[in-house]
Amino acid sequence: ASASEQWGADELPLILCTDCGLRQVVRRRSKQEWSFGKVFYCCPLHKHDGSGCPFWFWEEDYVVKLRSLGLLKGGSLMQLEGPIAAPRMEFLHARDGEWKKKNATEIVRLLKSICVVCVSILCVQCVMLLLLVFKN
Repeated sequence: ASASEQWGADELPLILCTDCGLRQVVRRRSKQEWSFGKVFYCCPLHKHDGSGCPFWFWEEDYVVKLRSLGLLKGGSLMQLEGPIAAPRMEFLHARDGEWKKKNATEIVRLLKSICVVCVSILCVQCVMLLLLVFKN
């Protein structure tokens, strides 16, 4: 029996992507001739050409992934705290924290650069104003 027949398609949790940590995994059906109708789970940031986020699993492999994360045991779903889309699991929080720290650092760097540019423009404007004042 397929995973959806064993658990029901709506019972498999749609977790936060464990690769990029940016989006909730989505459930899709293949439209390819060789796998038409077969269920797979992927990050919405995954691209058809294989670029983007690498999170992509056939349904059976997604079940294995959920088991490895402790969200499935045997044939039943584990009880989760909070919304199923963002399970409270330590490694996801750690990864999410790393991602936030990395992005926060990049944002601070960007803001510093913007400040430097603004101060430079202000200095140029002040020099131009002084030149105009002394010229007259």
